[in-house]
Amino acid sequence: MTGQGSVQQGVFVMLLVLMTDPVTHMPTLNFVGNSTMANFQVDARLTSASLSATVQGFDLVSFSPKTVMISVSWRAIDPLTGTLSPITRTTMENRVQFGGFSLFLHMSTQMRLATASGTLAVVGGPTIPLLPAPVAIARADVGIITRTPPA
Repeated sequence: MTGQGSVQQGVFVMLLVLMTDPVTHMPTLNFVGNSTMANFQVDARLTSASLSATVQGFDLVSFSPKTVMISVSWRAIDPLTGTLSPITRTTMENRVQFGGFSLFLHMSTQMRLATASGTLAVVGGPTIPLLPAPVAIARADVGIITRTPPA
């Protein structure tokens, strides 16, 4: 039996922040929150990406609700050479079959090394710059085909 497949897309942001006092090393903010209201864009060639979101959550230091705004951008330019990082591609396939049941899983990924930077702002509090850090911009395509024997 063959049926129509479906595609589901969306953005879910989960943010964990731990800020400490530089002298005492005591926590000043321990934030946990999530949001589905975010703007996330990735260039089709994986050369850049950006995320901006307002995240509602809870501070485990002050035991109070907080709102954090985050803005992050990724660039796939090597900071040492100034050239575009190459794409790394992988492909994986798995097949399982027993009785009349079969399952086929196919996954392909593309990735470029990149550098991310941005800001994090606590509403009613400080805006903290996020120092540049090595990351990756990636895309994964996953497909599953199953077949069950007729009853």
